[in-house]
Amino acid sequence: MKAEEDFRADFHDNRSSLEQQSATNVKMHMELLDNYVEIGQRLLLELRNEMESLRQEQNLMKQRILNNNDETANTTLPQIDSTFRDLKMAISTQKDENTKLQSQITELKKEKSQLQQLIITCTQKVQMLEEQIGNYTH
Repeated sequence: MKAEEDFRADFHDNRSSLEQQSATNVKMHMELLDNYVEIGQRLLLELRNEMESLRQEQNLMKQRILNNNDETANTTLPQIDSTFRDLKMAISTQKDENTKLQSQITELKKEKSQLQQLIITCTQKVQMLEEQIGNYTH
């Protein structure tokens, strides 16, 4: 900060001057001390002003963040809800399709079993017929 650098420079200059002055010159010492107090008060005022400015900037940033969070929630949540509904619908559709396919598999297994039984029965009948008429080969 410029004011702090100025204060340090003034302090150094004034200290040198103070050392050069006679100890009997009380008035000069009082003026220097008044000068230091005045510089300190100005620095304190500048710091207070800067602190207030930083507080205002901090509050503004906080409000912007809150607004951005609200905006993000307002735009994102409907999308998430829509996607979730679509997912639920897709899961339900997939479950229905799985149930239908499982039913078809069960039906096909029954048909296969029936066909196997029919083949066994037909094979037995062919064997019985062959035994009754003999094996006919050309």
